[in-house]
Amino acid sequence: MKKVILKIFLMMGSSMLFVTVFSRVALLILGKYNKATPSLSYHISLLSGFLGLCLFALLLYRFLGKKLKKISDAVKTVSEGDLNVRLNLSGHDELTELSENFNRMTQGLSANERLSREFVRNVSHEFKPPVANILGYADLLESEQISEKERQNYTKIIRDQAKRLSDLSVKLLQISRVDSDLILNLTEHFQVDEQIRKIILSMQPVWEKKNLSVNAELEKLTVSTSEQFCYLIWQNLISNAVKYTPDNGRIDIRLYRDKNLLIFEAENTARIPPENEKLIFQPFYSTDESKTEKGTGLGLPLVQKITEKLSGNIFLSCGETTLFRVSIPVLFQEC
Repeated sequence: MKKVILKIFLMMGSSMLFVTVFSRVALLILGKYNKATPSLSYHISLLSGFLGLCLFALLLYRFLGKKLKKISDAVKTVSEGDLNVRLNLSGHDELTELSENFNRMTQGLSANERLSREFVRNVSHEFKPPVANILGYADLLESEQISEKERQNYTKIIRDQAKRLSDLSVKLLQISRVDSDLILNLTEHFQVDEQIRKIILSMQPVWEKKNLSVNAELEKLTVSTSEQFCYLIWQNLISNAVKYTPDNGRIDIRLYRDKNLLIFEAENTARIPPENEKLIFQPFYSTDESKTEKGTGLGLPLVQKITEKLSGNIFLSCGETTLFRVSIPVLFQEC
């Protein structure tokens, strides 16, 4: 507020200077005509003081009041739901800086509103096909003319589509929680290598069925950070690697420390086309549209959100293999 306060002092100084000059000139003129009586001098002082206050009020409104009113009107417009309002204030004081920050805020809110609308449309779009499939195959199950084999096949399809809806709901709830958690508990002590090892073992039936070679090089590390958020990162990246690695492929999982950074790597023999690298973190994007068991397309966006929430970074490298590297600043505990 230094610039605004300086402006107020300058306006006060200008008003005081006006009062002094006006009263002196008036007294000089009256003295020239021998009219400068004590009573008249007193009234001239009162008049000059009143005019000085009027001048100060006028300057205050001209340089600060108009700006404050524009800002107030803009804030009121935003509170009524219009995010397209913009302020255009000239000058080099804090109120001008406030208007620029206000414009950046409304631009961000407008962008978030557009993203929210698009996200809702995408959610609606993703929910429609499974629901339609469930309803369609449920109608077929009511028919008495289908064979037992067809009945079992339709039941499996309904179960798969219901599972996909359930996965979508879980992922959406997880994303919502990441967005809503303003204050994270970064003081939870846990052993990261054990956490990752349990995730790998929980997925063993899946990767054994695909005859995948899973190799884990996990440094024994105990850290202080959000245990649940870290679990979601490892679980989604490992699950993604198992799902998209072709049969008889290879998955390498690594965990190590680099100074104050916790580094997690998941590398597999799946290949992502270079043109898809920029799209892979977009919600509902799938690298393989031909799969019968299509993923939710929310796992990687969730990982990205959590990593950013933990002040970390995620790196993707595509070539003969696909590598995801997550680095998170944490407080390490001595084992």
